[in-house]
Amino acid sequence: MNPSTSLADLAWEEVVALHALFEAWLREGGPDVDFSECEASMGRDFRMISPDGAIMERTAIIAWIRGARRSRGPDFTVQASDPLAIWASESSVLLEYTEQQYRDGRTTRRRSTALFHADPAAPRGVVWRHLQETWLPSGEEDQG
Repeated sequence: MNPSTSLADLAWEEVVALHALFEAWLREGGPDVDFSECEASMGRDFRMISPDGAIMERTAIIAWIRGARRSRGPDFTVQASDPLAIWASESSVLLEYTEQQYRDGRTTRRRSTALFHADPAAPRGVVWRHLQETWLPSGEEDQG
């Protein structure tokens, strides 16, 4: 890790890279990607609260993603934008961002808040510890 790179910057790099991996992994006809990078980026105690309120632990999340290989159409895209570091310490950062997916002619958006912890063994120096996603109404402009 470059000493001048902040934990928030590393977390944002992680968000962008993992969403690119998800797009490639899930898209029908997508390129081959190394799924172990996904697993290595999630902390052992990682959990997620989906936009619908379901709570998933790391093992279930990884199993779901593995099983969803090439399950989206060839036009599937997923992008993250608007990063905002809400809180940070020497070893952790809480990052908010917006995720947009396009699938089957429909765009959905969600606001996500993710907690990352520094881990030099992780692909980009941080691991996901917690993720909370909330649906954004169609057409809502970001207030952030």
